[in-house]
Amino acid sequence: MTLTSCGLIVMLVLNGMLTLAMAQHLFAEGRILAVGWQQGTVLLETHKGFSLVAVDPAAKIEDRLGTGRSLTDLQPGDVVECRIEPFAGIPIAEEIHVLSGSFSNQRAEDQQR
Repeated sequence: MTLTSCGLIVMLVLNGMLTLAMAQHLFAEGRILAVGWQQGTVLLETHKGFSLVAVDPAAKIEDRLGTGRSLTDLQPGDVVECRIEPFAGIPIAEEIHVLSGSFSNQRAEDQQR
């Protein structure tokens, strides 16, 4: 095996690893059934069934208007889209975007004040 073929093999292996790493990001859309504020989790009902998702403490959580929110703002009944990265078989949400739910009611109350 020549040096050139070894370099090609290494490059193909690294490219394959990068492709797998990029493919790890998943998106899930569903309705929140429960929020474990202290545990940092949300229980989602999706079209595939139920999924308990750990929320990264540094996760970006936004309402429909792009306003930053926290995990404590999420409520059962909110419909969300999550960008998930599995880690050791555990789905971890890195981003949560609220599509509909309690934030619209909070916005109306905030504007009335």
